[in-house]
Amino acid sequence: MTTQSATAPKKYQYSTARLKGHLVLNTEQAKAFSGNRFDNVMTALFVIDVVARKLAQKLKSFDYQAVASAVSTKLADTEKAISDDTARISALLGALAQCLPEYDHPQERAYEITSPEIARFGALLKAYDHLIMLVDAGWLGGVIESGEADAFRQEKHKQINKLVRFLVGTGQAARTKAYASKSLEMKADLEQADAQEQTEKEERKASGFVEPESNDLDAVEQIEARETAID
Repeated sequence: MTTQSATAPKKYQYSTARLKGHLVLNTEQAKAFSGNRFDNVMTALFVIDVVARKLAQKLKSFDYQAVASAVSTKLADTEKAISDDTARISALLGALAQCLPEYDHPQERAYEITSPEIARFGALLKAYDHLIMLVDAGWLGGVIESGEADAFRQEKHKQINKLVRFLVGTGQAARTKAYASKSLEMKADLEQADAQEQTEKEERKASGFVEPESNDLDAVEQIEARETAID
């Protein structure tokens, strides 16, 4: 008599490539995006890269290329703005640009790079941190006035925050369409992304990571994110 095994057959597991990313952010302006907001962006970019691509195959009216192009353009515009400002302020400071200040409490965190867009956002955040360090150096060195430095920091924070809202909102729009499609495969992808985000939060907390203040997207920002996103 043959005994039927109670063990369910193993399901084929698709192997995906990933790199380890590491952030060390010094300024309060950059640190504000290092915790939950960074997680929100990482999950949104995963949804856009993986789930939205599958959604386009199932839903012909959904234009994945338009979404991907909009995301790439938004990233490129912000990258250029940060790069241009860095070059301009470095030229203004001259030799002082080589004497960056030290900071009492830099923030470190690890993350996984599973798409080129995630790598770009991590690099952009590092470049943003460096830009604010240059402004701090100019202020401490007496080259940039206090009011001017404050106004610049606020302007750049709004620029990065606008990008974050766009990326998160675009991911939310794709997520809503994926759930509406009733695809079990996409539902599983979304649940996996959410579980991974929660695991990383718990690991950060266990490692002693202190969440920056006002780091969660509040209700108003959630609405703004949806309104800013590509539908």
